[in-house]
Amino acid sequence: MATAKNNLIAKETITTGVPALKSVLATEVVKRQIKSLLKDRAGHFMMAIVQVVEGTPQLQSCDPQSVINAAIASAVLNLPIEKNLGFSYIVPYKDKDKGNLAQFQLGYKGYIQLALRSGEYKFINAVEVKEGELKGYNLLTGELELDFIKDLDKRLDTKTIGYASYIEFNNGFRNTLFMTTGQIENHAKKYSQAYQYDLRKGYTMSNWSKNFEAMALKTVLKLNLSKFGALSVEVQKALQVDGMTIDKVEEDGTLVGNFSDNTGDENVVIGEPEVIEEKPSNEDIKTLISIADGNKLDITKISREKYGISDLGRLSMKQYKELKEIAITGEA
Repeated sequence: MATAKNNLIAKETITTGVPALKSVLATEVVKRQIKSLLKDRAGHFMMAIVQVVEGTPQLQSCDPQSVINAAIASAVLNLPIEKNLGFSYIVPYKDKDKGNLAQFQLGYKGYIQLALRSGEYKFINAVEVKEGELKGYNLLTGELELDFIKDLDKRLDTKTIGYASYIEFNNGFRNTLFMTTGQIENHAKKYSQAYQYDLRKGYTMSNWSKNFEAMALKTVLKLNLSKFGALSVEVQKALQVDGMTIDKVEEDGTLVGNFSDNTGDENVVIGEPEVIEEKPSNEDIKTLISIADGNKLDITKISREKYGISDLGRLSMKQYKELKEIAITGEA
């Protein structure tokens, strides 16, 4: 089978940023490939890629071909890549051997959309379960008894104790999967190396750290679909490529790659990826020290006691912002 010439560019020749992305998109081989795969959607698709990268600073340090390949994965599934819609995402990762790469991840809304297209489902959904709502769960039959809090504002403020997904076919078959928050947490620790990295380092950079609820909803829905759902060609393809760093795209749209971080399946994890961290600049650090000195605070000591970090240049952006707030207010 012939393959499109879009293997990841050799590390020593990689250029990054929006200009580099636009340059790669402008090449005849890439334009021809995208036009072949997406037909009249090609123009909108290329504009959407640029907009996503412009709005995501971390992606601007990634190999542009890997960004394009991840976006193509979403386009092959006919899902928009605009991250605010929640159907699919292009996520940056740092590979020890290849440098900064982009990974394709499907959102739980994307799984719902793909499943509904099959025409097999009467209902499909995932929801968080709040404290006091769970009345019973039969592990054998999958029957889940819930009494939802009627006041939606009150419900939003109530502690989440678990997550549930529900599928029902037109022929009457149905199944519910419920997982406690603790079970979801253990699942994330087991299958996501990026989340493990966050926990080891005290960072909050992985999708599990930043979007735990969305990832939890995706997990209960994905597991339910993979075990009991009607696996249409599109859903099967989604299950196969979700979480993949895509090395190349075949001319027929087949996606080839590996899993730099496992986000919910028992796939083999290649390497030990590190999350690309947004770090404060040298000027940010100088500003922080200046503010702290003005208020007679030893910000290095506070950082060491709070985060175990004496070198302020190693702070994450979140930690930097927290320390800056302390430096300004004087309240730890």
